[in-house]
Amino acid sequence: MRYSKILSKVIKTAKMLHYNNQIFHSHNKIKATWNIIKSETGRNNIKYDKANVYNTDKECNKSVNVENFNNYFLMIAETIFCKIMGNNKQNVSSTKYSLSYLSQIFNLPFTNIVLHNTSAGEIEKIIHTFPWKNSCGYDEILVKILKISAPFISSPLCRIINISLNLGVFPTRLKYSLITPLYKRGDKNNVTNYRPISLLTSFSKIFEKITYKRLITHITFNNIFTNSQFGFRKKSSTDKAANKLINDILIALNNKIIVGGIFFDLEKAFDCINHDILLAKMEYYGIRGVTYTLIKSYLKDRYQRVKFNNKLSKWDKINMGVHQGCLRTTVFFFNLY
Repeated sequence: MRYSKILSKVIKTAKMLHYNNQIFHSHNKIKATWNIIKSETGRNNIKYDKANVYNTDKECNKSVNVENFNNYFLMIAETIFCKIMGNNKQNVSSTKYSLSYLSQIFNLPFTNIVLHNTSAGEIEKIIHTFPWKNSCGYDEILVKILKISAPFISSPLCRIINISLNLGVFPTRLKYSLITPLYKRGDKNNVTNYRPISLLTSFSKIFEKITYKRLITHITFNNIFTNSQFGFRKKSSTDKAANKLINDILIALNNKIIVGGIFFDLEKAFDCINHDILLAKMEYYGIRGVTYTLIKSYLKDRYQRVKFNNKLSKWDKINMGVHQGCLRTTVFFFNLY
């Protein structure tokens, strides 16, 4: 019995040292911590077999096919938007309410953004940050191939992107996304139990990262983001937000102050972004001129199609929301504030 206790203690110590070492050498410590928690609680044992997630034609109900998936992913945002409209007598799509609110907060007009040209060196650095994966968009150009050919394509890419930045036109062929339905839970024959994973071309990601850097520089210079914004920012994270929340609550309780909280969930927040409101807010924040035209070009005339069971749906136009990508978070913040 005594040896059993000693062995148990040794195992626990070894695990602790192993996990501490794993977290210490991880680039993303929060993710590494959650992976350890999932491993210890057995949540990592739940693995979806591709054969089960992507059912064969014999197992699939007729309602689960590429066209129905595509229609559902395109219409879900409009359905939520219409539901909001039904519960609100005012026209929620109107921009005047948003702009009047902003004018009460900020007294001085924002400076116009300056969209500097890129360089071959900047493009190569961006490509270098991409992971070594075999994923690709509809153009079927693997990320791995892009990384290998970076020194040879960076100069022509630089010229193309600079022309687009100067003209305010986002390349049409970079507006096409391939959607893969990912099973969540419940009935596999129900399209509502899947969530869309958007695959963009690697060239689109390069263009977005370049534009994103310039938008973030403008946002930081003009102090547009509130200090309470923790997510998706450098040197900040959601764990810092949780720490501040707990600290504020404890301080209030120690001072015998009543504490209250309001929590809300934005259903399909990115998918329900109204383009007119977003563009009006961005213009108010100084995104004007060629940059405004570029963002407008980036948002409009986007298309998607679904790949499921090795079948492809037809291309359909996206009328609302912002697709998955590095610019998605930035434009969402503009729509939020």
